[in-house]
Amino acid sequence: MIIQWVLVSGLLLFLFYALLQRGKSRLVNLAIAVTSLAGIYFVLFPDQTNELARWMGVGRGADLILYCWLVISLIVSVNLQFKIMGLQEMMTDLTRELALRAPREPAGQRISQE
Repeated sequence: MIIQWVLVSGLLLFLFYALLQRGKSRLVNLAIAVTSLAGIYFVLFPDQTNELARWMGVGRGADLILYCWLVISLIVSVNLQFKIMGLQEMMTDLTRELALRAPREPAGQRISQE
């Protein structure tokens, strides 16, 4: 019973976070909100996960939740990897632009102009 309160409290915090951040990324915040609400439902009614798992052809509800968590984690990891690669490319472009805009002599070396 205590674990249900802890889990529901944590999921409510994620739901509150999604509502606060809804202007930044609607898709991500919608996913957080739906996942939080589904989590709250399944924490309060744990037998429903077993019924859903049997309907989907999985042995136990805990296995179904683990499989869903694995897929969600992989999607998030790939998404983060693409964002990191995009940021690295933007950083390279910005550095290149700044270097071409204001060239300077290297410290201690003199560039001869002929």
